[in-house]
Amino acid sequence: MRMANVLTDRGWTASSSGVLERACDRYGGFETWDALHEIRLFPQRLSGLVPWLKGSGRTFPTPSVIEIRPHQRWARFSSYPDSEHVGIFDNGSVRLERLDSNEAVARSDHRATFRGLAKYRRWTPLDALYFFGYALTHYHSLPFSLFDARLVRARETGGRSNLLSVLDVELPADLPTHCRRQSFYFDKSGLLVRHDYHAEIIGFWARGAHFWRRQSSVRGFPIALDRRVLARLGSVPLAITALRATFSDAEVDLDSSKERKMPLAHGTGSSSFSQ
Repeated sequence: MRMANVLTDRGWTASSSGVLERACDRYGGFETWDALHEIRLFPQRLSGLVPWLKGSGRTFPTPSVIEIRPHQRWARFSSYPDSEHVGIFDNGSVRLERLDSNEAVARSDHRATFRGLAKYRRWTPLDALYFFGYALTHYHSLPFSLFDARLVRARETGGRSNLLSVLDVELPADLPTHCRRQSFYFDKSGLLVRHDYHAEIIGFWARGAHFWRRQSSVRGFPIALDRRVLARLGSVPLAITALRATFSDAEVDLDSSKERKMPLAHGTGSSSFSQ
């Protein structure tokens, strides 16, 4: 009922909303989502064509820890770009703060700096903070944030043994993300296994098929510890790794007042299921 009331006016049919409902259940249900406070990721390795072109390890580093608050579209990058600073992504704004003072380098509308030929530059720490900040806050709001999307098309792809339900959607204009039109591929259990988009701030060519792999259920919330983005031609992934990010571990904090109202099938531990 909750889903039907929200989606009816945005082009969603009974079958497509059923796909989304199954996905929400797979990701712990609305109780887990409502109680979700913060996710902590521990980066392991960043590789691929895009990080190499943009200066990974040369003009910007990999943070030691990434704290994500999906409801607020907020993230904190520890030891970034060095041990004396942290990076803050806050719903599209970015800033680098010194740990020992109130000094900060900030920009409220960083996306505007990628217009025109500027998008082809190597990234500064602020640039990378903006890209990975909006990407990770959006990824970890899925599938629940699709409530705000307009359905463009629902379809299926694959064979009988690997049938996937695909939702092509238009996302809200005020959402910091890769682009407004994106596609989400869910398996029969509701797990999000692939995500197609155009990374507009990188360039017209940056069209990727993002595979969510090694998803680990942490307190009932599946988190991908291996994210691999392949270059894409139309809907066909190519044998070119545009980006790969791996994480050694993840932690989840739930709001204690809401957590008491819900059963946690996975306790405080985690279990993994590969894709």
